[in-house]
Amino acid sequence: MIKDIKNHIKSLLRLTLIMSFPLLLFFTLGYFLVSETDSFYRELGAIFCITVICISFILLVKSYKLKSILLVFFQWLLALFIAFKLFFYYTFDTKPTASSIFVIFETNATESSEFFKSYFNFSFIVILMLCFSICIYLIIKSLLKEKAFNFLDFSITNRAFQISLIGLILVSGYMLRRSFSEQSIVLKLSESIKDYNIAKDYYKEHLAQSINNDIKITSQTKEEQIGIVIIGEATSRWHMGLYNYNRKTNPLLSKMKEELYVFNDVIAPDVMTILSLEKALTLSNNKNPKAENNFSVVQLANAANYDTYWISNQQPVGFTESTPTIIATAAKQQQFLATDNYFSTIYDESLIPEIEKVITSKGKRKLVFVHLIGTHRTYKKRYPESYNYFKGVNERTKFKTDKSKRLVNEYDNAIRYNDYVISEIINLVKKQHKNSFVVYFSDHGDEVYDTIDFVGHHRHKGSKPMFDIPFIAWFSDKYKLKNSRIDTLTNYSNRKYNAEDFIYSFSDIINVDFIGNDKSRSLFNINFKERKRWIKDSLDYDRWK
Repeated sequence: MIKDIKNHIKSLLRLTLIMSFPLLLFFTLGYFLVSETDSFYRELGAIFCITVICISFILLVKSYKLKSILLVFFQWLLALFIAFKLFFYYTFDTKPTASSIFVIFETNATESSEFFKSYFNFSFIVILMLCFSICIYLIIKSLLKEKAFNFLDFSITNRAFQISLIGLILVSGYMLRRSFSEQSIVLKLSESIKDYNIAKDYYKEHLAQSINNDIKITSQTKEEQIGIVIIGEATSRWHMGLYNYNRKTNPLLSKMKEELYVFNDVIAPDVMTILSLEKALTLSNNKNPKAENNFSVVQLANAANYDTYWISNQQPVGFTESTPTIIATAAKQQQFLATDNYFSTIYDESLIPEIEKVITSKGKRKLVFVHLIGTHRTYKKRYPESYNYFKGVNERTKFKTDKSKRLVNEYDNAIRYNDYVISEIINLVKKQHKNSFVVYFSDHGDEVYDTIDFVGHHRHKGSKPMFDIPFIAWFSDKYKLKNSRIDTLTNYSNRKYNAEDFIYSFSDIINVDFIGNDKSRSLFNINFKERKRWIKDSLDYDRWK
């Protein structure tokens, strides 16, 4: 009896020691990677609770074989969670957040691949090796030996001990939810899935249909017109020659600068594509994320009797339908170039022939929404070799390393190519000699070693280059003749504007008024009023240092 108790205690200690390896690993590496002490201890608390639940669950199982399987599975799962956490702390100096997980659901295979390639480095490989080494060892050992986990070959029959284990699972689960829910990937994932599905149902209900009965148009013109709205990707005005960048990244747009209206102080509502475009293209905004009777710019154009087109060089789906795709489905015609091969590279110039087909086809009132892949990472995949233009180290780069030299050059090359694409679209519309306009803005920018030692975009890292976006408009002579107010736009170039209000500017451009329209939110309107530009939920951009 005493011998059995001692053996059980030894087995329990051995099980605890093995299952505590991920906790010990996070304690060792997290000490150096988690900058905030409170976050560090909360992470440890969350991992401790999960470990206790796993150990208790294994002990409650009677079957030796099932115990062995659960041990390997829980070890692998904990190691995976911890590797994921350490990756985020190392790369972004923050824990995985709800918004990070939310965006994963809307990320396609190409973006996922490019994301991990962009941030994957030797340090992370070492972390992964440490995290998974014990799992690999245990799996191999279990395969080679029939009784690899013989210390688990016992069964707890004491009813009081079994009840205690169940109680321990319940208490640990309660503590996990009450005190460490922000640190628990499982809880955060389940909450994110729930919120994501609610949001998706909301978007489909309000934004997916061509006709939205909530739109009540009060006035509109019925002029023949061609309108192009170009939505860029990850392009920061910090790297645009048109905005006084020290490199010639906009040689073509700069040549036609006298024809353009270049707005100098426009920001993105968010640094993530999904969260930015759901505001920029609809009535939603930071303070009212689920606007009542919501509708999109596409639906507004439909209601004004335009023929609407959505032409995109982005893949239409991630793991599920993405928010921009849902908005796009309201267009009368949609075309996605990047659908056949997740890993093929299609340059944005491929969109130009498709745009030409549309604007030269029959029809008097056309609105074309063009969604570029733009300057999305991986930057070197965004331009052909003929645009491999920039060499050496840019003197404006704040953090100068071999890596930053390479990435800054690639980003600048991508922007120079983007300059070609935008200018070609404008020239294409110009050739039609019709009442027409082109508006271009980016969903967000990228930080490329401009203010911090980082490349890319992330909400926690959020820096001004990630929010500062280009906003450019071109109007044909015929448009200007019919809309004399356009002559005053040069006086508006320094207006402080958040692109989350784009739907109001859009209605101004197409001369459509609707119930609920707010002209003070239109960048093009004489009644425009500057307002606080909220970012990161509750941060005033203009007071942000």
